[in-house]
Amino acid sequence: MENTLTMAEYKKIQDFIYDKLGLDQDDKKKETVTTKIVKIMHRRGMKSPKDYVNYILSTTDSAAIQEFFNEITTNTTEFFRESAHFDYIKNHINAIIEGIPKIRRDFEIRVWSMPCSSGEEPITTAIVLKECLPPGIKIKILATDISEKILNKASRGLYTENECKGLSKNHRLKYFDKQPDGFFKIGEDIRKCITYRLFNVMSDFKFHKDFDIIFCRNLMIYMDHDVQEQLVNKFYNVLTPNGLFFIGHSESLLNKRHSFKYIQTALFKK
Repeated sequence: MENTLTMAEYKKIQDFIYDKLGLDQDDKKKETVTTKIVKIMHRRGMKSPKDYVNYILSTTDSAAIQEFFNEITTNTTEFFRESAHFDYIKNHINAIIEGIPKIRRDFEIRVWSMPCSSGEEPITTAIVLKECLPPGIKIKILATDISEKILNKASRGLYTENECKGLSKNHRLKYFDKQPDGFFKIGEDIRKCITYRLFNVMSDFKFHKDFDIIFCRNLMIYMDHDVQEQLVNKFYNVLTPNGLFFIGHSESLLNKRHSFKYIQTALFKK
């Protein structure tokens, strides 16, 4: 079986990934992308990466396209990752509520975690809000990702002891139930705060209500300047006034046209 792609074939798949997901796969990633394609190719009984590329570029089978998205996307996360963000929420919760009157008016705070990966970020957010919000305010977190495979893991809410290493002993005891097989299952009190949905950030943002906090961390590093700029402004449009926008510490809004106000490293306000 053939296991290589020519540069011309790789260019076709680069364009497809960019068009569908907004991800910029440069030439240095050719080997990594090819390895992922070979994995699907074997699974589907195809003879060469070229055959698979021709198939995925022409198919209208949404399940096959989703399978490709599941394989091609990167999923790296952990509980309390980039913890300064959660410290900010905890230390400024009163100012956040004062700046967004609808939180008290509607008795709810709305958060969007995108991409949520295997669920550690929305769970961390729910724990932090649970511990610092005044009583009576409902936590509503929308957790979305393009990978159906990783969303299925997130919705199961089961984590190994190693995956829980970012949690304090107190958090693990308070919010997780240890299973007979050694896994830790997120408790219902936190689980009911989170709704998991399949979502592509390249699609239109159509929401009935704006969000008070949006996390989009470590996604835009895989995108070029133009897509980043478009995405930042799409997020701005679905944030409530004085809402918070968190990006990854390795990301920046420098040289991008936007209306956000800089608060601190990787944190902006509408």
